[in-house]
Amino acid sequence: MTTRTTTRRVTFVHAFALSGMSHAPGTFDLVVEEIPLDVTWEAYRTSCRLMLVDGGTTSALPVTMADVETALLADRQLSARTGLS
Repeated sequence: MTTRTTTRRVTFVHAFALSGMSHAPGTFDLVVEEIPLDVTWEAYRTSCRLMLVDGGTTSALPVTMADVETALLADRQLSARTGLS
């Protein structure tokens, strides 16, 4: 089995916090790797990184899908309250 990698673009309209740090709004790549486990059935460990660009420097912030989905939901809710989208 080989590692499966997918990239998804996520957009935050407002500043957001992940891994205890605040980040400016923008569109970012979310890289998800599914790494096969060495077991007799098909199973994968999922690894996620949010690619942040700041002043020409790109950083890979390790995140969980749950944290990203929670942050995106909070961003959409804030947009709905403020009328921004």
